Amino acid sequence: MLPMFIKLVTYLFIFYMQPEFKTLQGIDTVQLCDTFNLAFSDYLVPFHLTPVILQQKMEGENLRRAFSIGAFFNGELGGFILQGPDDDKHPKVLYNGGTGVIPAFRGQRLVQQMYGHFIPVYQQQGVRRLLLEVISTNLPAIKAYKATGFRKERVLHCYKGDIKAGARPGIEIRKSPSPDWERLGQFDTMQPSWSNSVDSRKREAPYVVTWEAYIDGKRAGYITVAKDTRRIRSIAVAPEMRRRGVGNTLLHTAAQQLPGAFSILNIDDAHPEISAFLEQAGLTKYLSQYEMAMDI
Repeated sequence: MLPMFIKLVTYLFIFYMQPEFKTLQGIDTVQLCDTFNLAFSDYLVPFHLTPVILQQKMEGENLRRAFSIGAFFNGELGGFILQGPDDDKHPKVLYNGGTGVIPAFRGQRLVQQMYGHFIPVYQQQGVRRLLLEVISTNLPAIKAYKATGFRKERVLHCYKGDIKAGARPGIEIRKSPSPDWERLGQFDTMQPSWSNSVDSRKREAPYVVTWEAYIDGKRAGYITVAKDTRRIRSIAVAPEMRRRGVGNTLLHTAAQQLPGAFSILNIDDAHPEISAFLEQAGLTKYLSQYEMAMDI
């Protein structure tokens, strides 16, 4: 009986503690990673980061501690929102690269409280738009975001699996140490999500590898893959070079060079041809997300 009473008292004490909201400045990557993993320990999709992978994520998505939010209880980080600005000095858009609340501090509407506390701060800094992604079946999170003021803008699909695509003769593949992103970005037919954007690819340069395809000496397409996770950041083929096996040859090259299962996130539902291409190459859709936004 006593242990149950102690648990009840502890729960009530935690529930009625008043959180302090401030940025994550001063929180090191190891502590942030531990809190992140605890918050996602019972997530819909198994999720676990190492400090190295978290650091790569933060660099690629430009997640900045100065713009990120923490909910602290007696100095303990109980909840967080990792935010990335589109411009470090004059931000107009902030991207939510991860929201988490550890189990002990749930049930207090911390997400709404964190946003409510910091939106006036963001407005003063010049921010006009907030952006995030949420798994389509995560109903409590969607409810919390809608209550905060976010609206759904598009549906994004995520794929993973072993690549089974084959190479096509006559297509030359070159590893590109310094891709011309302004030019390669013109091959994209889909508006990429934040983490797959050209800016994110540039920031992730130390952690990704890019291969370019050529036909008769002309650039035909490219693929960019995170080396540690085999997550495809982007794959695209020049419009005039499509249906000639370029995409399959790029996938085949990546699979040969980085053995193991691959994944790719956030394929726009408005582009079913991209989903069909990935599925015929051996990848399977494992979840969908909503991209949500709020103007402030």
